Amino acid sequence: MYRVLLVDDEPAAISMERRIIERRSEVFQIVAEAYSVEEAMEAYREKRPDVVVTDMKMPGESGVELIKYVMQQERRAICVAVSGYSDFDYVHDAFTYGAFDYLLKPLEPKKVGEVLRQIQKALDETEQQKSEASLLPKGKISDQKMVEEIEKFIRGNLSGNNSILTVCNRFGISQPYLSRIFKNCCKCTYNEFLTNIRLEEAKKMLETDEYLIGEIAEFTGFNGQFYFSRVFKKYCGVSPKQFILEGDKAPISMDGG
Repeated sequence: MYRVLLVDDEPAAISMERRIIERRSEVFQIVAEAYSVEEAMEAYREKRPDVVVTDMKMPGESGVELIKYVMQQERRAICVAVSGYSDFDYVHDAFTYGAFDYLLKPLEPKKVGEVLRQIQKALDETEQQKSEASLLPKGKISDQKMVEEIEKFIRGNLSGNNSILTVCNRFGISQPYLSRIFKNCCKCTYNEFLTNIRLEEAKKMLETDEYLIGEIAEFTGFNGQFYFSRVFKKYCGVSPKQFILEGDKAPISMDGG
């Protein structure tokens, strides 16, 4: 059984999440509920969950702060952001700090089930990777070489799971080390690096005029066409449809400007 922590300032929302998860999967167990980020951090330390499902917009600290906290721990959990359409900036920040996926309110049981299956697959793979020898042990190669190996892995697995948790387990490294090598070698975060690669490939596919936007979103590893379009416009200045029509060749700006 994989352990789940639910976080939302609205008890009714947590009750709904609990019902959906319990009905949609037999491998996930709700071990704690929290109604603020402070409570969630305490529950995380005590219960050591494998998955954290957190609302993004809460009084006081946001779900983004909780995801940042979880991803800084030696034992990290998979984080799922829950938000409304109006909270896109929260969702974007959540992915920047390592969120695995996001769910829109009101929750759709079918979508929750899909995300749970993806999480189970990722956790199963993580357990398998932990039992194997590290592919590239930390300290045996240079930071630059490690970045190159990670980039090679991403490009060969673009539509797959490239979360911070997956990459750290794949290469036998810690999250602080991953953050440091990308800051030193690439002057950006790992998630900014990943987004850049995804958008580069997306632009190439858009230029061919051979793929539907939804197909491009899936191939490049974005969580749905809606999220892909929002991220593309944020970084490239135009929507994917405008890019096709205008042939925009503007470089990607990782500051979102």
